[in-house]
Amino acid sequence: MSSAALDTVLEQAKALEAKGDVAGAIKALTAAPVPVQGRGLWQYARGTLAFRQGDLDAAQAHFEKAVDAEPEVAEYRSNLGSVLLERARGGDATAAAKALEVMKTAMRWGPALPDVHVNYGLALLVANRADEALKSFDDALAIDGAHVAARYNRAAALNALGRFDDALTTLDALLGAQPNHPQATASRQRLLEKLGKKR
Repeated sequence: MSSAALDTVLEQAKALEAKGDVAGAIKALTAAPVPVQGRGLWQYARGTLAFRQGDLDAAQAHFEKAVDAEPEVAEYRSNLGSVLLERARGGDATAAAKALEVMKTAMRWGPALPDVHVNYGLALLVANRADEALKSFDDALAIDGAHVAARYNRAAALNALGRFDDALTTLDALLGAQPNHPQATASRQRLLEKLGKKR
């Protein structure tokens, strides 16, 4: 099956998703010929839509198939790691360790996108390895200095390391660019209270 056929299906799904029609995007993907559905990029796209819908089982299954089809693509492993981290947040005791292993492997493939570094940093934070997480967030920011998730989670790593003033500075910079970021606003308020400072 040609790459052109896969590209066409992905473009249709992306256009539908951009209009807010996630169900239509899924339908467009599932209407693709079976050989197209076997491709890693198709599985990745289908898993991404499932993840956005909150269907962790389907998302994990699709991301695992994407990794099996193209194991050298770091972004596929990164999204699989994200699903596992979400499971860990939901109380799955083994998911956090699995996420860290998946993300370690993703990093071996030299990811080019900042999101992979951010996801690795999140897995490290969950594992109480804040110093390594901070480096990962800094690596993401070296790729994209305005990356919102990297900046926000960098502040979380600094906070975990007890570097409260640095965390506050990081949050202030983020809120300067994204003044309506609710998590950053709440984190900043908690830090101010911890430091005994006024708004």
